[in-house]
Amino acid sequence: MGQLKRARYTYWLLVVINFISVMYNASLYLLISNYVARKNLSLQLLTKLNVVPGNINLMYWLAVLLYAFLICLICIRRNGGEKAELWLLLELVTIMGLFWTIKASYTGLIFLIFADIFFSTDNFYTIKNKYYWGIFIIVAGMILLLSNDRLLASVITLPSLDTYIGMLPLRLGILVTFIRNFLTTINIVIFAAALFTYVVYVTNEQRNIEEELRMMDRANAELKSYIEVAERNAERRERIRISREIHDTLGHALTGISAGIDAVLVLVDMDKESAKAQLRNLSEVVRQGIIDVRNSLNKMRPGALEELSLEDSLQEMIKRYSQISELQIKLTYDWQGIDLPKTTENVIFRIIEESITNSIRHGQAEKIWITLSQDEKYNYLEIVDNGRGSQEIKPGFGLTQMQERLAIIGGKVTYQGDHGFKTKVKFVK
Repeated sequence: MGQLKRARYTYWLLVVINFISVMYNASLYLLISNYVARKNLSLQLLTKLNVVPGNINLMYWLAVLLYAFLICLICIRRNGGEKAELWLLLELVTIMGLFWTIKASYTGLIFLIFADIFFSTDNFYTIKNKYYWGIFIIVAGMILLLSNDRLLASVITLPSLDTYIGMLPLRLGILVTFIRNFLTTINIVIFAAALFTYVVYVTNEQRNIEEELRMMDRANAELKSYIEVAERNAERRERIRISREIHDTLGHALTGISAGIDAVLVLVDMDKESAKAQLRNLSEVVRQGIIDVRNSLNKMRPGALEELSLEDSLQEMIKRYSQISELQIKLTYDWQGIDLPKTTENVIFRIIEESITNSIRHGQAEKIWITLSQDEKYNYLEIVDNGRGSQEIKPGFGLTQMQERLAIIGGKVTYQGDHGFKTKVKFVK
């Protein structure tokens, strides 16, 4: 930020130096004209001039007003006024008016034009696309051509300031010329300093932005790796939990049933009543096993489905996704009156949840349309997003899980990735 402040201060110093130079040259016309009038040298001056000068007093005050107007334009543009390029164009026109008003006696205004255009650009990668560089080249070329006395004489006749200075005593004329050249040199030095400071500032800003982008890329890569590891750990923990559930329920039940069947095989020929009693015990163990399996499955049931219907659970899930992202999800639910088994509800809920996640993570979608419809024979689920899609669909873990879940309820799924991504599910009523 210090470099930007220095660049701004140097730019305003350039504006001040140009003001001093313009006023100095305009004042020379006015003061030397008065000097010539007092010394009765008017006739001698007129014989040396190519053209009779106009109203010198008007020229002086017009130069003051034009420069004051120029400063106002600069302030408006630099304070973030709308249509900045229009204000810049007005600045160029005003500077040309100044150049004409002071009879082309000062060419340092070309550096002020260049600084205006250069300081209005904060991105060097797009500077070549700015149309006003063409305007600058034309204006700068005109000023340079007009600053040459010989070329100027062949185009238009203007009262030369050097002729006015030649009417002064030798020593005073040398001093006046020295001050003119000094102001021009100082103008060039300040312009170079402002330009160098601003280039350093913009270059450092671009480098800092590029470094921050690289850091963000690294952070995203690390975050992605962390998410993948977390997903694998969660999957591993879920597998361990399910294996424990199976071991503690089905494992013990099946072991008991196997032992009971062996006992029945022994008793069936020896004591039929005892064999029947054993079979009744086995039946009770089987029923209890079924209850335990259902309890285990219910533990894996989505929490929303425990208290809400499938439609309300889906609405709640959509609301949750909408709150944490700008994703727009439209749900069309035409399954009213359908009494779905809990297993089917679980499968449908998980498929929709997985599809929304894939649309965000892989498709970078902004809108998703979810439609649950039916006909006389089938129930249908269609999920469409406006994401990137994919011409070649290779089922990963998520899509494979969808197919495995649907196999439980006898459903089928198809995918299409030409325009966005579409998932279509159907299963028998």
